[in-house]
Amino acid sequence: MPKPERTTAPLDMANPCLEGKKRRCGRPTPHDTEQLDQYLLEIAAGLFVQHGYAGTSVDQIARKASASKQTLYRRYPSKEELFKAVITNLTASVLRTIEETPLHNPLQELRYVMSLLLDLILQPESLGTYRILISDAYRYPSLIAHATNTIGTPIHNCVVRLLKAAEAAGQIEPGNADDTTANLLCGLITGQPLEDALFGLKPLECCVERLEYFERGWALFLRAVGGKQETCPIAATPPAAFPYKKTAAS
Repeated sequence: MPKPERTTAPLDMANPCLEGKKRRCGRPTPHDTEQLDQYLLEIAAGLFVQHGYAGTSVDQIARKASASKQTLYRRYPSKEELFKAVITNLTASVLRTIEETPLHNPLQELRYVMSLLLDLILQPESLGTYRILISDAYRYPSLIAHATNTIGTPIHNCVVRLLKAAEAAGQIEPGNADDTTANLLCGLITGQPLEDALFGLKPLECCVERLEYFERGWALFLRAVGGKQETCPIAATPPAAFPYKKTAAS
């Protein structure tokens, strides 16, 4: 008598075997839960970038992750909340770095923050999310509100904070520590590379080229605000949190 065909049920991702490690049944450890959360967000991010917000369903994400929809809905009550979590997760490390930036040398620290921002906006996941917000946000206004509140506003406030500290320390001329200067600085450093990347070009792929572009932009900013060029150069390698493809020239 032939054996009945074995069916494979969706993996219960509430109790996953992550990294090939088996463990006893029971409640997942905090480490397992953190791993699972990150795994689900990475799967969701990839599908959102590939298919757009409207073209991605919770069913697709669950199938791709070999998880049940209940596993996703326990964490994220709706697709909208899941996408918001993807946005937050995408920028978590750079925002944490920005928020923890000390004020020992405000101008040098501002320089470092701006270099992180340039790296961040050129990441494929960042560009994909940006395209989704451009194309779909008018239909889902809460998405752009979330992106503004969790990414745009914290970054802007940090830049203003560092400008004010630099002004107080005499590193830039008075009258330049305001919202307008912060907006102009961000546009100067990230505007053209972001526009090129959104049009499908691949700007500043070589780390040396990216560094040279950043240095020229930073020098222009310093001349505009009467600042002094810092003596500590930014390393010619990207931060570990934001790896990007190096060309043969790098």
